[in-house]
Amino acid sequence: MIMKISDLNSENNNVSLKLKVLSVDKREIKSEEKSKIYYYGLVGDETGVIPFTAWEFPDVIKSGDVIEVKYAHLKEYRGKFRLYFDSRTEIMVKPGENIEIKNTYKDLKIKDLNPVTPFVTVSGKVTNVTKRENDKTGTIYSGYIEDDTGRVRFSSFGVPLENNRFYRIEGARVSMYSNRIEITVSNKSVVKEIESDMNLERNYKIFDIKNPVGGINIMGFIITLGEKSGIIKRCSVCNKTISLNVCPDHPDAGINLDIFAYFTIDDGTGFVRATAGKDAILPLININENEIARKASIIYNEMYKKLYGHAFKFTGNFIKKDDELDFQVIKANSITDDEIKIEMVEMENELS
Repeated sequence: MIMKISDLNSENNNVSLKLKVLSVDKREIKSEEKSKIYYYGLVGDETGVIPFTAWEFPDVIKSGDVIEVKYAHLKEYRGKFRLYFDSRTEIMVKPGENIEIKNTYKDLKIKDLNPVTPFVTVSGKVTNVTKRENDKTGTIYSGYIEDDTGRVRFSSFGVPLENNRFYRIEGARVSMYSNRIEITVSNKSVVKEIESDMNLERNYKIFDIKNPVGGINIMGFIITLGEKSGIIKRCSVCNKTISLNVCPDHPDAGINLDIFAYFTIDDGTGFVRATAGKDAILPLININENEIARKASIIYNEMYKKLYGHAFKFTGNFIKKDDELDFQVIKANSITDDEIKIEMVEMENELS
């Protein structure tokens, strides 16, 4: 009797299946006495996909072939089932046949998204939705999706997503854009509205962040302040930073003064390079936007006095730059003595 992948369970042995080979590779194990080759990959049918391992596998079989397998057995490995083909297993190629594979996508938290896994299932709250029309692709919905681990941008082509609602998206495509993770939703994705009470307050240690996602809170000390921090000049038309008093692209445009800070945050588990603009910095140095020009000569000193060596709770986005993660601060708040003590105690407990 030929079974389907969805019918397999821990009691199955000597099973027969008709499968499509999705990938196949081989590896050599060397020892002092001899070497041995084993094969591994993915196979699937209309009900799912499952990994396999084989000590013997016909070299003529390649990805895309349909095979019929007899006397295979099933084992659980690291919490997941895997098919095993041994010397008793019969494998026959079925020329001219095809199987439509049911796609299965790894269910990931937003903090763990990485282009290495390009198609995933994510669940979260959708915010800041805007839509625009495109002659080629139709309506495009853009915004953010966030869960209890992080936030990323999304673009949805023809699939409407509404503000402040929770969705489960199967088959979202993960990619990098402007040094950040983002996901794309297409008409091949399966989108379902769900109910959720997930906590969107995301507090992390620097050590825990491995991918460039946003909406993250970290607590730490500013241990360096870049010498180039302070007043910068921007073109009033294109908003680009200019080193002289004239924008090369808009020589007749005016100049706007802005504030930018470069610093390093250390939380005891690691450190990260960070940047912040005037919206984050001005409240910390007690200067308002109308005073920037008048107090330009003292702004760096005020930043040094009130930022360097002090602890804050930062909210912002991680980006990937030069193969390292940087942190773009959106908001920063001073931490009270009690909060610092609690944070340090928790850190010591984790490290002990």
